[in-house]
Amino acid sequence: MKMFGNLEFVDFYGEDGAFAPHTLLYCEALVQRSEQHNWTIQPHRHRQITQLFVVLEGGVEVRLDTQQYKRSAPVVIVIPQGVMHGFDWQAESQGVVLSVASPMLQQALSSLGLHRRVDQPFITAIPDTERDFVTQLCNLLQQEANQPAIYQEAMLQALLQQLLIWLLRARTDNKEESNLSKSERKVRQFQQLIERHFTQYHQVSWYANEIRVSQAHLNQICREQTGENALALIHKVLLNEAKRYLVFADMPVAEIAERLGFSDPGYFNKFFKRKVGTSPAVYRRQSQE
Repeated sequence: MKMFGNLEFVDFYGEDGAFAPHTLLYCEALVQRSEQHNWTIQPHRHRQITQLFVVLEGGVEVRLDTQQYKRSAPVVIVIPQGVMHGFDWQAESQGVVLSVASPMLQQALSSLGLHRRVDQPFITAIPDTERDFVTQLCNLLQQEANQPAIYQEAMLQALLQQLLIWLLRARTDNKEESNLSKSERKVRQFQQLIERHFTQYHQVSWYANEIRVSQAHLNQICREQTGENALALIHKVLLNEAKRYLVFADMPVAEIAERLGFSDPGYFNKFFKRKVGTSPAVYRRQSQE
């Protein structure tokens, strides 16, 4: 699947419309937008919107940033805000697409005792024994979202929480927020700060000051929790964004460097080659072969 995308943030693929400020959750049938675009959705990304694709019939080749996956129904694909994603659907695939505003998602997670964001995409198969339950839940969400009624917000949040609980149970790598140590909480705060500020601040000292720990302690707890020091985690986010631009954006490497906070394009080239093993130009060419 060879796809070219748009790194500018959009609310609705293929439309100029915006996700209204009061809209907490938008729900539509998978066929609605996919069929309109001949079952191919070019890579794009959203700001402040997390999407859940509940695929009940058919299958898809999905691109999540620079990775590609091929999956058959029934499956749930979760795509956090900011992640580039594109689809090549099997014709007549069926399912539901939930676009959830970040404040509503965070509120639903907080109500479950989880105070971290959904910040990594993941794909979870739906066991046959649970397919009817997930299908019914999606139908209720779609019905409630599209038919205004009294207490609608409370009902949407309750239904979304049920779906989130199912997803959390389905993921074997989940760890409840209440069970996190102080060090784990600090590392998660650090990772969230990186996602928000990596194009502005590359120095570990700035992040350490923001979460009220010393630079040495931040490096120590990062190594304990992730096996990498703080600077390596910052570089990982920078590299992921650089790869997005190189794969999906038609812009000079020097402009990509500037957008990522590098004042010297030459230094960006050396940084990228040292971490990836090839220059940005070679990486771009190989990704398009």
